[in-house]
Amino acid sequence: MARPSEYNFELCKEICELIADGGYIIQVLESNEKYPSWSTFRHWKRDNEELKTLYVNAQQDKTEALINNIVKVQQMALRGEIDASTANVVMQTDKWLSSKFYPKMFGDRTDITSNGETIKTPPIIQL
Repeated sequence: MARPSEYNFELCKEICELIADGGYIIQVLESNEKYPSWSTFRHWKRDNEELKTLYVNAQQDKTEALINNIVKVQQMALRGEIDASTANVVMQTDKWLSSKFYPKMFGDRTDITSNGETIKTPPIIQL
């Protein structure tokens, strides 16, 4: 069976729902022959504002799933079901992924006062 090449918004909604549930795009696309290839999906996303918005929202929803996983792993570590170093690796990875998938909500804030403008600091005067 050939993968689809014609844009299908209903199919894209199904794909994005799987992403929102914690899936990763390439794995989702490769999981079913009825889904388009990664290359086709990328082109659809670039050419269709509705899909772009749906995909961004799915990534943001996936971030909530990652945060939920951090809490689960933390509880498992506290109950002694997994060791602390394993829990730390999982939690730090999920935290990092969250900051990439939804930077506005979970990213590191580096500039909270200058609105992105460069602020010149006065020279240090040595006595």
